[in-house]
Amino acid sequence: MNMTNRAVLEELLIQIQSHSISQQSRADFALSFIDAIESLEDISFSIIDKARDWQYRIETEGYVDQKGFENMDNALLAGITHWLKTLLKNYS
Repeated sequence: MNMTNRAVLEELLIQIQSHSISQQSRADFALSFIDAIESLEDISFSIIDKARDWQYRIETEGYVDQKGFENMDNALLAGITHWLKTLLKNYS
């Protein structure tokens, strides 16, 4: 299925909102994040490059909670959310 840029970005925002309550690992989320960004149409390489920076941070900036589940820092999630909303405004 070919999704529009808007649909891809909105789906990523939903994934970020639900990530904190899901059991998805940071590594899995990082892969789905970069795959989604790379699937966007008519975006510059600088966007892909910035997404790779976010991917690295997703993979490396986190912690394991008391139950043993991986989590991401709220500030990181807020930064990614803000960036995605900017993309949504500019590329959809």
